[in-house]
Amino acid sequence: MEPDAAAREPRYGAFISYSRADTAAAHRIHRALEAYRLPSRLHPTTGAWNAATRRLKPLFRDLDEMTVAPDIKTAVNDAVRQSAFLVVLCSPKSAASDWVGREIGMFRAAHGDGAILAALIEGTPETAFHPDLLHADGTGALLQPLAADFRPHGDGMRLGVLKLVAVMAGVGLGDLVQRDAQRRLRQLAAAAVAALLVIAIVAALAIMALRSREDADRQSARAGAMSGYMLDEMRSNLKRYGNVGMLAEVNRGVMESFRGRDLAGLSDSELQQLAKLRLALGDDAEQRGDLKEAQAQIAEARRTTAARLAAAPDDPQRIFDHAQSEYYDGMINWRLADARRAEAGFAAYHKLAGQLVAQQPGNAAWLIELGYAESNLGAFALRTHLDLAGAEQHFRASLAAFEQARQSQPGDADVLSSIADTEAWLGDTQRLRGNYAGARDSRKRQRALLDGLFAKDPRNRLLAADRATNDLAMARIALAEGKPEQALEPLAAGQGAMRRLSADDPENLKRAAQVRIFDLMRLRAWLDMPPAARPPADQLALTNGDCADDRQRLKNDELALFCSILAALRIGQAPPDIVPAADGTRLSGGWGFDFVAEARRIPRQ
Repeated sequence: MEPDAAAREPRYGAFISYSRADTAAAHRIHRALEAYRLPSRLHPTTGAWNAATRRLKPLFRDLDEMTVAPDIKTAVNDAVRQSAFLVVLCSPKSAASDWVGREIGMFRAAHGDGAILAALIEGTPETAFHPDLLHADGTGALLQPLAADFRPHGDGMRLGVLKLVAVMAGVGLGDLVQRDAQRRLRQLAAAAVAALLVIAIVAALAIMALRSREDADRQSARAGAMSGYMLDEMRSNLKRYGNVGMLAEVNRGVMESFRGRDLAGLSDSELQQLAKLRLALGDDAEQRGDLKEAQAQIAEARRTTAARLAAAPDDPQRIFDHAQSEYYDGMINWRLADARRAEAGFAAYHKLAGQLVAQQPGNAAWLIELGYAESNLGAFALRTHLDLAGAEQHFRASLAAFEQARQSQPGDADVLSSIADTEAWLGDTQRLRGNYAGARDSRKRQRALLDGLFAKDPRNRLLAADRATNDLAMARIALAEGKPEQALEPLAAGQGAMRRLSADDPENLKRAAQVRIFDLMRLRAWLDMPPAARPPADQLALTNGDCADDRQRLKNDELALFCSILAALRIGQAPPDIVPAADGTRLSGGWGFDFVAEARRIPRQ
């Protein structure tokens, strides 16, 4: 059909079709869409946008916006013809609405199917999509449209709006999410840049404009204090509320205070700050998936802290600083599948933490370090040797140390978070031992702690990620019990939360991988069900996705292998050969999969 003049030059950015029972949700989505301003570097390619304001043209939502017309049907039809897109708010009520069906039909007659968008606000795709939204393919099967999922456990409001905006602007969703996240962090970035300038100025003054040793010492102290703030308080806040890109900016700013300086002439406090910076750079590189860069930075930090400790082997602060280097050295080597060096790093960390507690038995900070060290050894025993009894012993020792610290700091968020993390590891160990009731209890204790912390700090993204991971863990317990249908609800809830976190931090590949694992675990649950209870084959294939992308874009071999196993089993082929790790590691490093068992246990079609 040849579009008419109104269709070529639409008056409205979109026509919002909904049931009057969903008026409150329609108001919220309407306001969010009309208030959204497209980032400046993205250029809309559809007629739905006002070029001057970079906002959508007015959205047609209600009878109040109609001009005088012979009848309501004529007015609606006129508005539909003048709208660039149709956004259908999908719920069980709208699925039963005659008017929603008429509006879909009118829009399809004027514009075809390509500009009809679905926004799922309540119910499930099976109960919420209006019959007139469904299309028949060449075989006569009904196809559901892709929808922005505004449900709380789906995309949520912000990501749902971005999905609609991306289509209505004709831009890629990834580009839009990244630009939007950058814009939202601009204020924080401005504050960080200001702080970086202060550091640069202080450093310049300390190096170039000092006339006396007394002034030099004073300025150096100021520079060190500012660097310490950037590496401690600002980094801590950014990890809770910011993203990987902003952390990198902070690191670069602190590095400016060391650039061009002779390392041999640095004071002890400056060497301490430089080692801390190296560990921060290594941590951020690991988050980006650059493990070799992370290893190099951590190795430099470890050399510095070892030299400082050798000069004063009983100094608690130097013991602590070197303990951090040993921990990071163990962790990055574990990520690089070097189990021997990883175990050495974790053992060295445990020894140093024990030395601190022996010096000051009642010091809560040192007890926390000992708790971390026990937990690391437990995780290593679990994943590398599948030593379930030994792992559980380490985790219970970790909990004992944290509980002792909790007695002197009962409301401390870091202590409570550490207890929650150890409960998670204990739950995994119990699941693998077949103690499903114990595993579920451990994970419930973890969730209660996380929920309490999150209620006090709802913007904390680390806590939000841990809560989503708790959902994943509860789903895995259900799968281990042979109850795959009970795994689907926590998987949906956890993935919705993780999607929102990933949208706010688009450079963080670890977050993207955490979103992806929910897809694969959902497929894992479906494949555990009888064939008649599974979704259609094309939905299974879509959920399985592109395994090569997991390795190339997400830089995650663990995801790629799990994806390949599921792909083979989904179509009834033999799974790929599982090559044992050269170092003898039994479980995968990220999610603790026994890939041999996975390949054998998931039923074939």
